[in-house]
Amino acid sequence: MNLWLKEILESMDKHLDETKKAEILEDCGETCPFTHLNDANLALIVSQAESDQDFIDRLSQQWHVKREEDRVYVVFDQCYCPMVNTDISGISQSMCYCTRGNIKRKFRLGLGRAVDVCMEKSILAGDNECRFRVFV
Repeated sequence: MNLWLKEILESMDKHLDETKKAEILEDCGETCPFTHLNDANLALIVSQAESDQDFIDRLSQQWHVKREEDRVYVVFDQCYCPMVNTDISGISQSMCYCTRGNIKRKFRLGLGRAVDVCMEKSILAGDNECRFRVFV
């Protein structure tokens, strides 16, 4: 499976521009069956939150959300994607667009509006962490 996925990503990198790759993989992230924070747990957090800030605070207690001054980040200390994390060597960073789509979905459902998410670091790109800035 890992080799097959590597080949798909290599083909996407070869034939598609960044915008199209991001659109496709973010769409996949919307319905990721491997997410570590499922819809039921997210709905519970949303139902208990009294404001956007309270939602983010509650989310940070159960997931990889960090506040740094007035900024919100989702930070992973390793690649948690079970589709690739058994052997991340040679996996295209494009796979991280899937994670970005999943993060956008969580915050859209939690805040009731679309948010933008910027990938600042990626373990698949050789960084020491995956870091996504969430513009809330």
